[in-house]
Amino acid sequence: MNLRTIFAIAVFVVAALGLRAEFSADSVVASVAADPKNAAAIVADVVETHPKLLAQIVSATVTAFPRQAVGIVRALLKADPDRATEIVRAAILAQPKLAAKITAAATATLPDQAEEITKAALAATPEELRSSVLAAAGDDNSGSSRGSTGGTSNSSTFPAQPINPDLVSPSS
Repeated sequence: MNLRTIFAIAVFVVAALGLRAEFSADSVVASVAADPKNAAAIVADVVETHPKLLAQIVSATVTAFPRQAVGIVRALLKADPDRATEIVRAAILAQPKLAAKITAAATATLPDQAEEITKAALAATPEELRSSVLAAAGDDNSGSSRGSTGGTSNSSTFPAQPINPDLVSPSS
C-alpha cells in the first residue's frame, strides 16, 4: 500500500468515529421524517445498533411521530422483548395521552410479560389516565386468556363446513 491509500483509510476511520460520536436521537427523527412509512423499522434498527440510547430514541420518535407511536413500540418490543418495560415507560412518558393504546399494543405483542408491562405503564402514566390504562390492559389480558379456550368455544359457534370441490374454482 502506498502512502495515499494509508492516508485515505486513516481519514475514513477518523470520520467514521467522529460521526459515531455525534449520533443523537435527532438524527433518528430526521431519518424517520425522510421515510415515515418505515418509521418502526428505522427506529428498531437504530436501537439495535445503539442500545444505550433506547429511552432517548423512543422518547424523541414517539414525540415527533405520535401517529406511529404504537407501531414503533411494537417493532421495538419484537426486536428486544427483554427491555419491554423500559420501552413502554419511555413511550408513555413521551406521549401520556397514548398510554392506553401503547399498553394494549405492548401486552398484545408480549402477552407473557403483560403484568410487568402493565405495572411499568401505570408507573409512567399520569393519575388521571390510569383508569384507561387499566381498562386497556384488562381488555387485552381477558382476550389473551380466552385465546386458549377460544378455539373450542368458537368451534361450536361456527361448525366446520365441508368444501364442495365442484364449487371451488381451480383458478382462485
